[in-house]
Amino acid sequence: MRKFIFILFIASILITLLVAGNSYSTDTCDHTCSKCHQLTKEEALNLLKESIQDVKILEIRPSPVMNLWEIAVETKDQKGIVYVDYSRKHVISGSILNLKTKSNLTQERFTELNKIDISQVPLGDALVMGDKDAKYRVIVFDDPD
Repeated sequence: MRKFIFILFIASILITLLVAGNSYSTDTCDHTCSKCHQLTKEEALNLLKESIQDVKILEIRPSPVMNLWEIAVETKDQKGIVYVDYSRKHVISGSILNLKTKSNLTQERFTELNKIDISQVPLGDALVMGDKDAKYRVIVFDDPD
């Protein structure tokens, strides 16, 4: 009888650890949360318009952290990133840091969001100094006023 109780006790501990581990671990999740949880640009705008004046929603995607959406916004010609939880009750403004790689995931995304496609910059009336076919180019913007 003692062996049976001991085995039952060990089994209950293992089950508890497995259930608790699955609750907080992203490694064991076997589905994509974005299949079940959706947020449209219109819904995001309704959530954020009272907190952020003249906000424009640029893009919505799952964040690097489970149960959050990453929302790229623009207001007063400034781009930014905020996060909204799946319950739609909380807005988070700030950086997400990866402790393992020591990288700022929000800053990486912000840099990607603000990247300029240099091929789209009109250079027809530009002053060219040096070799126009050089391997590397520097483009300087200046305000004549």
